Amino acid sequence: MSQLEGVRLNSEKDKVTWVLEKSGRFTTKSMYRWFLHRGVLNKRLCRIWKCRLPVKIKVFLWQISNNRLPTGAELKKRNWRGSAVCNICETSETADHIFFSRVMAKFVWSCFKEALGWDRIPASWQDLLDNWIPLGAYYNSKLFTFAIILWSIWTSRNKRMIEGKFPRSPTELLYNCNSFLQKWKVLLRGGERSKVEAWTDQARSWVEMFLEKLRNRPEDGFFM
Repeated sequence: MSQLEGVRLNSEKDKVTWVLEKSGRFTTKSMYRWFLHRGVLNKRLCRIWKCRLPVKIKVFLWQISNNRLPTGAELKKRNWRGSAVCNICETSETADHIFFSRVMAKFVWSCFKEALGWDRIPASWQDLLDNWIPLGAYYNSKLFTFAIILWSIWTSRNKRMIEGKFPRSPTELLYNCNSFLQKWKVLLRGGERSKVEAWTDQARSWVEMFLEKLRNRPEDGFFM
């Protein structure tokens, strides 16, 4: 009754209004947004869909953001008969473990850390978003570059888990990163492409120097 106190009837015909859109008209987009985030627009996800990346990489990033990536731990929740444990580290195979905790992933991130002058490597997906890909300057270039790195780690993991193929060398992942960057950088615009190319050249120069030192190290030297 208290809600009806302010209602004033008139002779106009009744009409239905959809409150989740300013126009008052129903859209599946607004309903989907309400179901997922109670009507709050997720700016990061919007930027992912608008980024100049192949569609499969956009879907891949969406899966990571929404804990839908088919990792061992996630598949186990869907009554998968396989193991939820990483067969190398013997810990729960989550997205954060695959991309940031495994030895191969740490090697890749450490190489980029040295090449690009970071003070540390990312520890998790949320850490990567908050400290390496904040909404702001060069966002699209950064998102593009990090998406390629994540995709390289993911494809390597799938070859190991599905096909039983291990990388011949840790640097193979670095070469895969460069291959994907060269293949998909044509999707970027002028300024964005120039920034990615500059980072790529910087990383490539460091890798070449690193491999040269590796080849020239003493034979009895220990390298991990």
